[in-house]
Amino acid sequence: MPKLPKLAEQIFVVFTLFLSTSALIPVLIEGGSGSIGSDSYSPKFFMLIYTITFLLIVKHQKHFVRAAQKDIWIWLFLGIVIASILWTFAPDVTPRRSILLLGTSVFAVYMAMRFTLREQLQLLACALGIVIVLSCMFAIGLPKYGLMTVQEGGIHAGAWRGIMTHKNILGRLMVFSSMVFLFVAMSNPIQNRRYRWLPWAGYVLSIALIVLCTSKSALVICLSLTIILPLYRSWRRNYNQLIPLMIALILVVGSISTLLLDNLPVVADALGRDLTLTGRTDIWSAMFDLIWERPWLGYGFNAVWRDWDSEITAYLWRTLAWECPYGHNGFMDLLAELGFAGFSVFLLSFINTFFKGVMWLRITRCIEGAWPLMYLTFLVMYNISESTLVETNSIFWIVYVSTVFSLAIEYQQAKSYQYNNSSLIDEEWMNIKSFTKQQ
Repeated sequence: MPKLPKLAEQIFVVFTLFLSTSALIPVLIEGGSGSIGSDSYSPKFFMLIYTITFLLIVKHQKHFVRAAQKDIWIWLFLGIVIASILWTFAPDVTPRRSILLLGTSVFAVYMAMRFTLREQLQLLACALGIVIVLSCMFAIGLPKYGLMTVQEGGIHAGAWRGIMTHKNILGRLMVFSSMVFLFVAMSNPIQNRRYRWLPWAGYVLSIALIVLCTSKSALVICLSLTIILPLYRSWRRNYNQLIPLMIALILVVGSISTLLLDNLPVVADALGRDLTLTGRTDIWSAMFDLIWERPWLGYGFNAVWRDWDSEITAYLWRTLAWECPYGHNGFMDLLAELGFAGFSVFLLSFINTFFKGVMWLRITRCIEGAWPLMYLTFLVMYNISESTLVETNSIFWIVYVSTVFSLAIEYQQAKSYQYNNSSLIDEEWMNIKSFTKQQ
């Protein structure tokens, strides 16, 4: 049983992670009507959360400063986000959202400072477990809230959305949840044998909700990640074993890609899509026209997709002939908002983290050694057709930033441990050699 202060800290983190999924509150405000009202409650909760986070950081300020120094790219990126206040096309939105993104990032660094990757996965499992249980309760007991009814003209009527505002949002979160519960189950942190089934139950229920929400993208990405996990874990083997595996992977991926390209109309029809990716290519084409007008700095953080009063949004909506809520591609939205300056810094952060993740995977034997690479893969896959890359008060941005800093902290600790152990071994070996010479 953890001590009370530590337990209170864990409850605080779980509550924050649950709230950052955008679950429950928007659904209750909507009331099953299909139109999402203004949420005045979540901002107040997050302001309270960031105030508590600040007080906790003051308490552990030396540790926080050391942790914050582990990665420069996130802070440089946040600097560009805040600087976009100077040139934004939405001066009423960008300042507030920039400060909120800074608060979200600081909370993530605090989480990386206070908890290991394994502990973070366990806390995530607790928060996502609450989402799963409440989603099942709402879908079964309160179908007015838990099922898709009048949304999008009723074309998805009957699909589960749980305590999320849309079935696809539930699907995306459950793909993430399935990864978290699989890692927790495989790390086997529960001492009492009677409760070791809980993480596996979370994993199975996550898969079940993916099926019940009828999100084909979520199902495809979940299956892809399940296949990728053992491939990443195989990178721990020596290079003589790794080369044949990589050749086999290239052959398999190449064969499947050729098969899909030769049968695109059939595949698109089977997934309920068309060759324009349900109109996404039209959106990206219109966005490119805007991007090339301000390629270096963009239009400001969260300044592109607003309302008819926004000159940029109005142009996009007139061009597309419908009120598109976002760019359906996280990288495109980032490029439009912060230009090549912000996009390049984020890309460098991402690539740097990926290579650190590979090195971390190679020097560890625990299952969470593969977590950074798996989460980065999840982010890339989902942001090809959705936009969850850089969001305020979002669990996905929290986990990205906490993974970046946790990886830097734990990688340094692992290398230090290896160095100390190798020094001890070398010292013992020298003693043995010295003793042999004396004899």
